[in-house]
Amino acid sequence: MAITGTWEDREQVRELYARYAFTVDYGRYQEWVECFTADGTFESPRFGKHQGSQGLLRFTAIYRESQGGAQVRHVMSNVTFAVAGDRGTGGCYLSYYHCKDGKISLTSLGRYEDHLRKVDGEWRFESRKVYLDGHG
Repeated sequence: MAITGTWEDREQVRELYARYAFTVDYGRYQEWVECFTADGTFESPRFGKHQGSQGLLRFTAIYRESQGGAQVRHVMSNVTFAVAGDRGTGGCYLSYYHCKDGKISLTSLGRYEDHLRKVDGEWRFESRKVYLDGHG
């Protein structure tokens, strides 16, 4: 597969993937929302589909409640993407860890499928869909 996009674009996209995980894992939800375009969507089999900045922010309240006080870790691996101009597609594997009361467990495995868009010089997720292994 040929590498597409400038090195600067590619580095920005890699940083976007990392920033997404760190901000949601550390409860920096406004920063997590900023990983998406203003009309961006997030969809998962557990939490449904949420769109736009306000919809994404509402999702974070539901998500925080679902953690039950646990610390979580989103580990994204095998990140791959292609960009051309101000658009791109990408994806990666997801390993989701849940840490509570001294116990650490791997609770989900899956993947993300992404559409990317460059807005005002910054790459963001236009849409991000989660597919969990064992969930149809």
